Amino acid sequence: MDENLQVHNSIITYCFVIIIALSVQALLSLWLDTENAKGTLPVHETVEKGHGRIETRRYSLSSDIGWLEQKPEWAGLSAVGRVESTRMVGDKTSVECRYYLCSFIGLERFAEAVRGHWGIENGQHWVLDVQFGEDANRARRDHSAENLALVRRMAMNVIKHNGPSKDSLRRRKLRASLNDGYRYELIFGKPPT
Repeated sequence: MDENLQVHNSIITYCFVIIIALSVQALLSLWLDTENAKGTLPVHETVEKGHGRIETRRYSLSSDIGWLEQKPEWAGLSAVGRVESTRMVGDKTSVECRYYLCSFIGLERFAEAVRGHWGIENGQHWVLDVQFGEDANRARRDHSAENLALVRRMAMNVIKHNGPSKDSLRRRKLRASLNDGYRYELIFGKPPT
C-alpha cells in the first residue's frame, strides 16, 4: 500500500473508512462529484436538527469501480462512497465532502456505517477529554502528543474492558491509581503472585 495511505480501523464491520492518499482521493472526488452532479448515483439524504444547527447529509455509493487502478491494493473493495455534509449554524453555512472505500454495496447501510463511525469517534473523544483531560494536554515537542494520545487510549481500553462492570470508568481509574494489586492485574491480566 502507498505509504501516504492511513487506514483508520473502526468497529464498523465490513466498512473500511479510509483517509485516502491525495492522488486516489483526487480521482475519487472528481469521479464521484461528476457522477453525483449528473444525477447518475442514487442518493440517500438525512437531516438532523439540534444544538442550534441543521445538518443535511447526502450519501452516494457506487459499485462501478472498474476505473480505479488501485482497486487490487484493497482486498474486498466493492464500492466507493461520498458524503456531502451541509451544516447551517445561525446564518453561516458550511459544506464538506468526505470519500470512502467500502467492502459492501448498500446505500442505507453505508449511511448507517458512516454515521455510526462518527458516533463512536465522538463518544471516545468525550471519554478521553473528560476522564483523561486530553483537550487540556499541551504536549507539543517531537512526537509527545501522539505518544501520550496512544497511551491514554490504551489505558482507557484496559480500564474499560476490565474490572467490575458496575463501576464507572472514573472509579476504576481511581482504584488503579491507588491499588498496586489492581493495577498489576489490569496490566498483566492476573493478580500479583
